[in-house]
Amino acid sequence: MTEVKKSSGNNVVYAAILWAVTYIGCLLVLKEMNPEKHVGIVLSFLPTIAFVIFIYNYIKAVAGMDEVERRIQLEATGIAFTLGLLMIMTLGLLDLVVVLKKEDWGYGHLIPYFFIFYLIGIIYSRRKYL
Repeated sequence: MTEVKKSSGNNVVYAAILWAVTYIGCLLVLKEMNPEKHVGIVLSFLPTIAFVIFIYNYIKAVAGMDEVERRIQLEATGIAFTLGLLMIMTLGLLDLVVVLKKEDWGYGHLIPYFFIFYLIGIIYSRRKYL
């Protein structure tokens, strides 16, 4: 692995950690401290900035990968996207029939599923190509 690839991979990990810490920190402050509305709005967008930094670094890292690794990443992302879309579609239709509790099925509760779907895609693709 070249120095550029190692650096890009490290940047993705650092950006992911930055996003996770920012998200969890803002989530805890918003839930536990009930800040004023304008402070809450600012805190709501801080993880967005950190996630944009993560996306930028992820795209740079993918650009530096070989063809097989790019294919694995593309397939994993495609699997995660379609599974996420399937989940949201099903929950949306189900919510028309049975009222889903926001405390159990709010937007914030769905985020971990997307990571699980991506991991499923990575595992499936790696077994297929490697």
